[in-house]
Amino acid sequence: MTTLQTNLDELPTDPGVYVMRDVGDDVLYVGKAVDLRARVKQYFAGGDGRFHVGFLVPRIQRVEVQVTRTEREALILEDTLIKKFQPPYNVKLKDDKTWLSIRLNQSERWPRVTLVRRWKDDGARYFGPYLNEVKAREVVKLLKRTIPLRTCTDSVFRAHSERPCIEFQMGRCSAPCVGKIDEGGYDDLVTEARLLLEGRNTELVRKLKERMGEASERLEFESAARLRDNIALIGRLAEKQVAHDAPGSKAVDAFALHREGELASVAMLPRRGGRLQDARAFAFHNLADDDDELLGRLITQLYSATVRPPPEILVPLPIADMDLRAELLSEIAGHKVVIRVPMRGKGRQVLDLAQRNAEVRFQAAHSKTARSEQALGELQRLLRLPRPPRNIECYDNSNIQGTDPVGAMVTFRDAVPHKKGYRIFKIKTVVGADDYASMTEVLSRRFTRALNGDEGWALPDLVVIDGGRGQLSMVTQVCQDLGVQVAGPDGQPIGAWSDPSLLTQPTIRLVAISKPREGEATDKIYEPGRSNPVGFKPHSAGLHVLQRARDEAHRFGVSHHRKQRKKRTLTSELDTIAGIGPTLRKRLLTTFGSVTKVKRASVEAIAAVPGMGRKRAEAVAEALKSG
Repeated sequence: MTTLQTNLDELPTDPGVYVMRDVGDDVLYVGKAVDLRARVKQYFAGGDGRFHVGFLVPRIQRVEVQVTRTEREALILEDTLIKKFQPPYNVKLKDDKTWLSIRLNQSERWPRVTLVRRWKDDGARYFGPYLNEVKAREVVKLLKRTIPLRTCTDSVFRAHSERPCIEFQMGRCSAPCVGKIDEGGYDDLVTEARLLLEGRNTELVRKLKERMGEASERLEFESAARLRDNIALIGRLAEKQVAHDAPGSKAVDAFALHREGELASVAMLPRRGGRLQDARAFAFHNLADDDDELLGRLITQLYSATVRPPPEILVPLPIADMDLRAELLSEIAGHKVVIRVPMRGKGRQVLDLAQRNAEVRFQAAHSKTARSEQALGELQRLLRLPRPPRNIECYDNSNIQGTDPVGAMVTFRDAVPHKKGYRIFKIKTVVGADDYASMTEVLSRRFTRALNGDEGWALPDLVVIDGGRGQLSMVTQVCQDLGVQVAGPDGQPIGAWSDPSLLTQPTIRLVAISKPREGEATDKIYEPGRSNPVGFKPHSAGLHVLQRARDEAHRFGVSHHRKQRKKRTLTSELDTIAGIGPTLRKRLLTTFGSVTKVKRASVEAIAAVPGMGRKRAEAVAEALKSG
């Protein structure tokens, strides 16, 4: 751990940007603040609460600040410095795929059009990206047919000084390499190419008609006919585009986020001309930003003067500085840009689809091992465990109107379900629906086996109970009565352990998970010896594991309970029929599949079951008919 060399009390209270550096003077993190002193001090006061800040702060040796006049200036400066330094704890814009774009560099003497996958700040114009590669290639093909710009590389261009290539003979190049066209005429072609790429078809057609008329006047009828065909081709393209664009439809980008701790994936789902396009996704590691900051910074980095934002951007939650970012994007785009959170309608549907894509991309981008280690590390840190809880057990009770009560135990190994460790405890000593008593019986039986050294029943690293403070107190007392110590947040046993001999007894860590009440953000996690819930955030990977364990225990218990109830229901009507014992009941159910199908069967079909006979079959049919 490094020693902080910056006096935080001397930092200004103005708006601005702070840059955190390590002992090697490398930039760790860049952030902005309305009040620099208050924001930076929050990191070191332990009140920030973000998961990765716990790893960031010990590495900080000094903090540099730069004051700005307004929050707007701070936002712009923050984005500039993040792009410059690429700090490890800031959002890094890494696309999971690259799309084709069309590049036109008008600063060259003889510009040409090329397909590229990366945009550079080289002064060229970039058009796209085209979400459909076939569409990008079709546009270039159309451009070659209609506007005869050179297509060869610079080296090939320089090699042709006397005789043009076959592209000129086919009418697809104006052959500037051998002086078949002057610079002024070639500039006109470049302007036409730019009009086509910008979608300004009406203006382009007007210019092509002018060229067609000039060719006719020069008696160049072959060139005029080619221009006529090109005009018709562009007209058909324009009609196709109009047909695809529903009235009032506009370009929209929808962003969605799936996050587990410091791992995250963001999906951007574009809609162009009323049609959804391929999703674009970004994977993130080591995040120290909250969700609203992550989306805000991503959007700011994604769009630029070359990648212009659409008129509308949809987000799942209000992002940081939303109005200010929309204002800056509007300046970049040259038109009004709105960032909004849709709650219903088509916007909500597009956002839901983007959310599903974010979840799928998250699974693909982050390995199971990485997700598991992150979740276990977070549980260890927030619960102050001595080691990652690689073996977790969760318990739940299941009964319907007090019948067939069972206790379910599920096991998670390395943060994933371990089906071989699932157990069902049939409640034997409790009558009716008494969750407290049922849980007492289940845990008594389970921990007794552990204390007896039974194989396969070693105590877990963490026990999870579905319930609140009441269930937690009850389970704590059960454990103590059995001679199992329950450790509190400080790692010391809960309760009075005056007898030194008890200190040799095994110790477990115990938590309870309770569903949130109305208005609460997420489930609450309680620990023995702690009055307030543990501070898990909604997107916490560790909390996600506890929630999955709770849900899996509930599912497993209910599933077993339903099987028992169904089995009893299926056989109850056959149990009352004289002369039909367990063997014949089993044969009937095996043959027909259910009591309902036995009812529908004829006497002859029932009599055909081995061991039944006509007389028993008639008795079964009559009993089920009257029942």
